[in-house]
Amino acid sequence: MSALAMLLADARLPSGGHAYSAGMEPALAGGMPPVEARALMLARARTTSLVEAGTAVVARNAVLAQAPLMPVQSAWAARTPAPSVRTASSAQARGYLRLADRLWPAATVFANLPERPCRAVVLGAIAAVADLPAADLVRLTIYDDAATAASALLKLEPGDPVEVTAWILDACADVEPRVAALAALTDPADIPAAGAPHSELWASAHARLTKRLFRA
Repeated sequence: MSALAMLLADARLPSGGHAYSAGMEPALAGGMPPVEARALMLARARTTSLVEAGTAVVARNAVLAQAPLMPVQSAWAARTPAPSVRTASSAQARGYLRLADRLWPAATVFANLPERPCRAVVLGAIAAVADLPAADLVRLTIYDDAATAASALLKLEPGDPVEVTAWILDACADVEPRVAALAALTDPADIPAAGAPHSELWASAHARLTKRLFRA
């Protein structure tokens, strides 16, 4: 994997990822037993992470083809019905845009993104500008979701970090057979539409809490 992919996957990157739990805090607050955290990470890898990865790849290819990004954003939004999840994604996107503006100040694509773009669209644009291969982008997106959830779990329910790290690897390995197909996507209509309604319900309830560590 390229150095850029490793940078974007690093939780120390000050882009706001540390403020998110990838659905882990909403799930625990909603009553999910901590023992089911690994199952949640696997479920997200097979559903919402595939939507994110597919969106990022199609956005990357749209930028390279000088095609509009609004259809990509709309396809993602149609697959992400919970307003709280969409809002959290837009907030993360702003963090990545700050990084992009600093690293690639001459790139015009970032000024021409849709209004309030989602994180996946911004990641796709970054990948296009930085020549990040599509397969690396898919793996980055899958890994980032799992690693974010794992990091949040260790803050909320302290346990063995070695065991939780193994769960990240499990999630990534579980969807590895789909990487090539995801990396080949070009049409917004072909972005996976695997939903996680229970996770979205938890996220919607979590957004109304006044005591929480993470935004989503």
